[in-house]
Amino acid sequence: MIQSQPHEETGKHLDYLDGWRGIAVIFVIVGHFWLDDFKPGFSTFGVDLFFVLSGRLMSEILFVKRAELPTFFFRRFSRIYPALFAFVVITTLAFQGSEISHGPVAALLALTFTLNYAMVYTHPVALLDHLWSLCVEEHAYILLAGVAFLSRRRLFPVGALIIALGAAATLNGLIRTELGASVLYTHWRSDVSVAGIFIAGGLWLLLRKRQAPWWVSPLALLIAVVAKMAPFQVLSFGLSTTMLALSITTIDSAAPVFRKILSAKLLTYAGLWSFSLYLWQQPFYKLYREGAAPTPLLLLAAVLVALVSFYLVEKPSRTALNRFFQNRVEKVVTAGRTA
Repeated sequence: MIQSQPHEETGKHLDYLDGWRGIAVIFVIVGHFWLDDFKPGFSTFGVDLFFVLSGRLMSEILFVKRAELPTFFFRRFSRIYPALFAFVVITTLAFQGSEISHGPVAALLALTFTLNYAMVYTHPVALLDHLWSLCVEEHAYILLAGVAFLSRRRLFPVGALIIALGAAATLNGLIRTELGASVLYTHWRSDVSVAGIFIAGGLWLLLRKRQAPWWVSPLALLIAVVAKMAPFQVLSFGLSTTMLALSITTIDSAAPVFRKILSAKLLTYAGLWSFSLYLWQQPFYKLYREGAAPTPLLLLAAVLVALVSFYLVEKPSRTALNRFFQNRVEKVVTAGRTA
């Protein structure tokens, strides 16, 4: 079987990565509105899927494409912050005085990406609690950018180092739960949950040009799903996270039918809208827990509000900010040439 070339070499957009992101947000939503009632924590598997995909993509941007760090951070800002800011401000005002009100302090914690550690130390955050995972991602980006900064000045095995950091985070989580810490309070911590991001990023750097057998990626994904349901953290966290990282790393050489399934329009559109869906499903999930309205109605409302967020806030703001930044860069370059 001929291996698909990694997309940083072909410049081709990979629909199956969008589909992976789509499955991630579907796991979050279905878990919240249904399956978490039968298997608590089911929705967190969607978060795990997001994390390993982020690890792969960020490693590509920072260590293969070697993006300039100011550009890297600005693009992360334009991708996330406008939609996040709108979500936090609107929900803070809309739910003020209600049972799920979170107040200005929690809003500030969310907007400064410190909310996950506030949750660890029991600060109430109400309907913003899902943003712990966004905080973890942002902290991981800073750490990976730091590794990238050092690697461009001194040669060292980047992939191995990132995997080692991910393994250390995994071990940290296992030790904390073994010592009696709550699983939730443990996994809200960035020093635990960066494990999937780092292991996936490091594995991808080491394996991206090697051809894996067609069955590795789907089998690893299956093992991750089964392990996630196990009652032991060494399986539900350690093994599941590692298998997800292996799956996303080897997906380019997976069986065509596997990649075709992930490239289905439903999944790729869900992936396109995933950030706004991730943000806006939460208030409607909280209303579902309160029994405020029938579940189908709340789900429909969540999707509609997320689409409004994507097309009126997330997409246009990202486009405008990136255009502004590119114009500024071009002016600086032009000025430098004419100086």
